Amino acid sequence: MITLRPNQKEPISKAIYFFGEKSTKPSLIVLPTAWGKSILTAFTAKETNDKLLVLQPSKELLEQNYKKYISLCGDFDVNAGIYSASFGKKEINKVTYATIGSIKNFGKLFKQLGFKKMLIDEAHLYPREADSMLGTFLADSEITHVLGITATPIKLQQNTDLNGNRFSKLVMLTSKSKKGNFFKDIIHVGQVQEMVEMGFWSKLEYNAAGFDASMLVYNSSKSEYTDESVQMAFNANNIHNKIKQQLEYHSDRRHILVFVPSVNEAIELSRQYPSSAAIYGEMDKTERERIICDFRKGNTRVIFNVRVLSTGFDYTGIDCIILGISTASIALYYQIIGRATRIDQNKKDALIIDLAGNVARFGRVEDIVFQKDTIWRMFGTGGKLLSGIPIHDIGKVTKEDVARVETSAKQNLKLLEIMPFGKHKGELIKEIPAAYKRWMLEKFEWTKANENLRQSILEQMNNEK
Repeated sequence: MITLRPNQKEPISKAIYFFGEKSTKPSLIVLPTAWGKSILTAFTAKETNDKLLVLQPSKELLEQNYKKYISLCGDFDVNAGIYSASFGKKEINKVTYATIGSIKNFGKLFKQLGFKKMLIDEAHLYPREADSMLGTFLADSEITHVLGITATPIKLQQNTDLNGNRFSKLVMLTSKSKKGNFFKDIIHVGQVQEMVEMGFWSKLEYNAAGFDASMLVYNSSKSEYTDESVQMAFNANNIHNKIKQQLEYHSDRRHILVFVPSVNEAIELSRQYPSSAAIYGEMDKTERERIICDFRKGNTRVIFNVRVLSTGFDYTGIDCIILGISTASIALYYQIIGRATRIDQNKKDALIIDLAGNVARFGRVEDIVFQKDTIWRMFGTGGKLLSGIPIHDIGKVTKEDVARVETSAKQNLKLLEIMPFGKHKGELIKEIPAAYKRWMLEKFEWTKANENLRQSILEQMNNEK
């Protein structure tokens, strides 16, 4: 049994408490890259008395989480099972690790077997609409307790402005949309800075070169730059040659990932640079695995890749990442940088070389924080607001701007004296039991429409202190 780190105990306790409550609403725990989400999954599964379904988005993560559970909890043939067609097993046990594609049509079976609780790893990856695979399974199984785990509790939302023009914005998974919000609250946030301060993240050194972004063009939904414009900006900024120069200049770096905009670019660079290889989505899987194996062993120093290794590649020895692509996606940026954050005894730090304007756009990953006032929001370096605004406006709105708007809104609110609905409808708010008011603040789904009630309750509770 491992010894838990100080920042691991609290979220694990909250997850166990969540599954022990009689009534819950779908909630999230936010944990940074390299926190050890499979550890939370294992400890929670071990301590949950009821049957538990643990959902993963891929065979690879399923295997990782399952092995972590077995190594920490034992009882190989007693407690744990795997239900995944891609894994070649269909076992249902007290703790069942599954992929949604394999169980989507078996919700009624899991209901009959008494499953009421589900833990979802990488929760941001799942469509949550009623007609999705997850939505169908939840409706058929009548699961009552759903807890998601993610490092990036955000989703892409498409909108239309008053002139009919489409645009996109990143919103928190807890934010309301036209299709509603499946996850209602975040019960714990592990901030990235905690990992840094406690020494659980590799130190990151940033080296951002000048970049002319004038050629970058948003796609039709304004959610990302077009592939064509990213390639044009790559060419116009001479990034091909700059990559080779950086590789030569930083000859002390031994395990380097380089992100480039096209397969042709990756192949050409790998031909020009010794001890390197190219990886891309269409290549043979056996060849890809051979390249990754050589990279881990140190036989290959550099991998030029086309967005293939931005997620799910957790080799701790990566000591340098070169960004040769521009992205408008904070989620992709976070995932790319995350490949270098893991601690390794053979590296003192990790160098992030940005040749394509990403650090200027989003800031340092270590500065990302999730905070809640009236709603949950995501902020970056210098207080940049990274969620809830059009993607093309990122960098233009700060935490101070948000505070001014909210202060103005609060000042214009008409506070209430009488409870307008519910168990205590018609009663003076100041006379309603404090426990009930605390319950409302914690459990009620607050929106702009009832913000005046929330502020009224808060003011009354402050007066009672």
